[in-house]
Amino acid sequence: MEAEIIQQVQAQAEDLADHWRIKKVLKISDVDSSSRLLIGRKQVFTHIIPFFTNNPSEFCQNIEGIRVTFFDVDTLTEHMLTLKKWKTNSFVLLNNWTKNFVSKRQLKVNDEIGLRWDVNASRFEFTVLERHQN
Repeated sequence: MEAEIIQQVQAQAEDLADHWRIKKVLKISDVDSSSRLLIGRKQVFTHIIPFFTNNPSEFCQNIEGIRVTFFDVDTLTEHMLTLKKWKTNSFVLLNNWTKNFVSKRQLKVNDEIGLRWDVNASRFEFTVLERHQN
């Protein structure tokens, strides 16, 4: 009986982890003075663009990028960031990434974060999935 309960709890934890559609192990450029979070192009096309447009080629064409709301589910705080497409076709989150996430959450290289789109609230959600042990 105890083994069944432990398996159910483990399965529920795995299900919750799978809800984080974008998972990223932070690199030095994500937490240093570059002041931006680089998000993989494939992840953006798969997990972000469908919530904004039916035409991926139109997404993020504005030179200023698009303002998006980020909700930190761990601290229950909300922040505004800018999602921007660089000329290299890479996607980055800018404007207060370092202040509101790297500094406040003390993010380090090799920490793993999760991002997902909350359809009901029309915002991104953020969490720290795992802290890297030095």
